[in-house]
Amino acid sequence: MNSPSNNAGSEAGADLIASIEATIREALAVIRPSASSLGGDEDLAQAADLDSAEVMDLIMEIEDRLDLSIPVETTAQARTINELCAGIVQLKRSVS
Repeated sequence: MNSPSNNAGSEAGADLIASIEATIREALAVIRPSASSLGGDEDLAQAADLDSAEVMDLIMEIEDRLDLSIPVETTAQARTINELCAGIVQLKRSVS
């Protein structure tokens, strides 16, 4: 049985994930408006037709919106919105 404190932690985690995903989608809408409705598991660069400069613009837009620096390793490992979101969640949790 979950205690109220466990539920609060789960809700906070879900809120963080939802907030980061929304931020990624908002940043993507700035770079490529037609791609903001991509599925979470679609290849971000391919499905959104982003070249390497646009990918870097996207990362910088996300960094500005979240006020954090995303390591190159996180960017290189993330091919989808879901993977990028998970990498940023992990990063935010490690700096909190």
